[in-house]
Amino acid sequence: MHCAFSQSFGAEQGYLVGMRMGRGVGWVLASVGPVVSVAAGVATNRVEGPWWAQAGWFGGAVVLGWLGQWMARRTPQNGKPVRGSAQIPAVTVVTSSDAVESGAGSVARVVGEIPREPTAFQSRAELVASLRDAAGSGRAVVVCALTGRRGVGKTQVAAAYARWCAEQGWPLVAWVNAETSDQALAGLEAIGAAVGVGEAGEDSSVVAGRVRDWLSGQADRCLVVFDNVADPDVVAPWLPAIGRTQVVISSNHRSVLALGVAVPVEVFTNAEALAFLAERTGRDDELGARGLADEMGHLPLALAQAAWVIGQEGVSYGDYLRRLRRVAVAEELRPVRGEGYPHGAAEAVLLSLARIGRGRAVRLERGLLDLLAVLSPGGVPRGWLHEAARLGLVGKVSGDVGRGVDAAIGRLAEPSLVTVSVDGSTVTMHRFVQRVVRDAARAKEDLGAILVSAGQLVEHGSVDSARISLDRPQMETFVQQSAALWLNVSHPASDSPQVVIDKALSLQNQAGQYLEAVGDLSRAIPLFEQTLTDFRRVLGEDHPETLASRNNLAYTYKLAGQLDKAVLLYEQTLTGFRRVLGEDHPSTLTSRSNLAGAYESAGQLDKAVPLYEQTLTDRRRVLGEDHPDTLTSRNNLAYTYMSAGQLDKAVPLYEQTLTDFRRVLGEDHPSTLGSRNNLAGAYESAGQLDKAVPLFEQTLTDFRRVLGEDHPDTLTSRNNLAGAYMSAGQLDKAVPLFEQTLTDFRRVLGEDHPDTLTSRNNLAGAYKSAGQLDKAVPLFEQTLTDRRRVLGEDHPDTLTSHSNLAYTYKSAGQLDKAVPLYEQTLTDRRRVLGEDHPDTLTSRNNLASAYKSAGQLDKAVPLYEQTLSDCLRVLGTDHPITTAVRGNLVKARDSVGQD
Repeated sequence: MHCAFSQSFGAEQGYLVGMRMGRGVGWVLASVGPVVSVAAGVATNRVEGPWWAQAGWFGGAVVLGWLGQWMARRTPQNGKPVRGSAQIPAVTVVTSSDAVESGAGSVARVVGEIPREPTAFQSRAELVASLRDAAGSGRAVVVCALTGRRGVGKTQVAAAYARWCAEQGWPLVAWVNAETSDQALAGLEAIGAAVGVGEAGEDSSVVAGRVRDWLSGQADRCLVVFDNVADPDVVAPWLPAIGRTQVVISSNHRSVLALGVAVPVEVFTNAEALAFLAERTGRDDELGARGLADEMGHLPLALAQAAWVIGQEGVSYGDYLRRLRRVAVAEELRPVRGEGYPHGAAEAVLLSLARIGRGRAVRLERGLLDLLAVLSPGGVPRGWLHEAARLGLVGKVSGDVGRGVDAAIGRLAEPSLVTVSVDGSTVTMHRFVQRVVRDAARAKEDLGAILVSAGQLVEHGSVDSARISLDRPQMETFVQQSAALWLNVSHPASDSPQVVIDKALSLQNQAGQYLEAVGDLSRAIPLFEQTLTDFRRVLGEDHPETLASRNNLAYTYKLAGQLDKAVLLYEQTLTGFRRVLGEDHPSTLTSRSNLAGAYESAGQLDKAVPLYEQTLTDRRRVLGEDHPDTLTSRNNLAYTYMSAGQLDKAVPLYEQTLTDFRRVLGEDHPSTLGSRNNLAGAYESAGQLDKAVPLFEQTLTDFRRVLGEDHPDTLTSRNNLAGAYMSAGQLDKAVPLFEQTLTDFRRVLGEDHPDTLTSRNNLAGAYKSAGQLDKAVPLFEQTLTDRRRVLGEDHPDTLTSHSNLAYTYKSAGQLDKAVPLYEQTLTDRRRVLGEDHPDTLTSRNNLASAYKSAGQLDKAVPLYEQTLSDCLRVLGTDHPITTAVRGNLVKARDSVGQD
């Protein structure tokens, strides 16, 4: 019998949390819990790789487990929620309770924020008919203001068609704000959730692809509107190529015309302008209306402002026109250089603002206008505006705050200064009106104060770190609003105070961490990359916050399996911390710990172990023996000893660390629970199952009590206990616990979250151990397919899935499938991880085993010999992998009668 051995290599990962401690103090740096690691099992009678995830959770610490694939858990050192940042729009899914019902009784599923029909809406029947005909042609339709002018009504034309489709009972009518890639992905993600092809916690680009495929397969008519597209590349990848789904794109940019059939939208015709003014003002004066329309260039947005003031004040068209001409735009506004205003449009908005007035009586209305001008043009949830009033950011509201704010929103909607979505949940300000309000505030030197208030509101809208996956809509809203705030704060004309810049950058960083936490790396990585660029530009290369941003990006690269980028960036970050803060600064020590964890993940144990040892020595000297960071270092060093096969060092260090965590932080602190979890894993790794199983059971009980049944760390603890049951041969307990854990991971984190994929991998391994190959093989195959799609072909977890599936094929006697898959896995691990990585050495051992099973001893024996030689060189004589390979080689030689 060949020696069976399974081991994985986890890594400590540090995380610098973007929370300022005060100007000039720097950043709090916190390490992060275990990160997904590659399974590197040497196995012949057992599936290679980990079948259970081992993880723990430390406040400000890394919890590094022993066996299995790791699920990342993070908590900043001060115990507050993780902060981060990004850009996404809040997209409200209108479910069946809010669905639009047609006269025939059919119900349309409406997704997104379709603008409500404005007062005195001009149907522009010919334009909408052209849109309807073009949309039925099978190609995308671009509703475009060819002159590039804002305020011509392109969005209202698209919205009118969307409302009509909903009234007709089309199965799906979706509205996606698509000014940025992040907004488009978030909108598509909302569609995916509504139609059942996406769940919270999945990578948004993966869901977007699924939505595109779903739309392509629809036999019934569906509509998707991409509003305000500025870059055709943002939406081009997600347009369905076939099927009956209609796509409408609104834009001010000619480049977008390449995406489909153009339906040009220009200003009102003379007849439309006269009809609009007559209906809105109630005045029968065609000559006066014609003069006003001509003066304002027939621009719908400007005419709406004029009509409201005329109706409110009862003045004639001529009187309004004379007043309009007296408005001194150059004095009232401070426009951005190169951004002029359409003739009469800015004046009309200013007259509407003047009609609203100033002072105590309208403080609420003015405050709402100011906030909406610097937040997302895709809309702000009505609930956020209620909170702004409760926080005192828009003036004092007496009586019922909600009613007061809603009444003020209604008063602002009358002159079309704001619009409200069909379901009433979102309030939007037109981009041109936003610009006028901002420019007016800049002229009065009020813009900085408005941005401060907006920053306070966005910060108030942050999500508790334990509920990010459970409260995805709130998280998406936060990401959208933080992005809009940063765009306004960072605009060269804003002249934002440094405190505002610091706050907005911090919120962007927080949004990135949110996206990373829910496994949405396709959005998190570009956001962290851009945030790092912004930190460098604003604060300089060596500012501690810039270094923290580099650390965060390195961590996300690590999660994405891009180890070469992660290690290089961690090394650069450590060099910067040493130069800027000194060798003994706590942030520098954390950076060293993070780099050591990256080395460990990359299989460079010869670098990881001494760096962890030195970091522990220095933390003891600088911070003291009982500091939480010192305890974290001891935990991380213990894990690295275990990765190196030095269990005689790892177990007692884990035991002492747990004792000290209990004494310093208390029995129920999450870090203490994580330490107990790690010690249990070390016991299991050492074969002391009589200690491991009860410790895992007690830890799970306490996680449930302290964090709740659905907390991701509780789910991880259940997974770990199931793995211990499997190690103890208690498959009757292990399999159902793995099954229930997978069900809950799917529900809490989503089908494609990396932790869910790990849970599926583990359940497949349990089925394999129970001899249920009919369940194990398809589950391994599906997990591999999904990891390729979600994580990429070269991610270490994907390579682990390759190896696990190959072993299962081998166990099922399908050597024709197993051998080439092992060969490909080895080739890929050599390319991705390097020749000497423990996982690569494991793959070589496993391939040799497959050759032996296929009777190809002429290939198996030399491969075992070379692998053993490299294990001795890289890992040492007593490492478990070395021991396993040595035993396998002896048996292979026995098979051919060699000594």
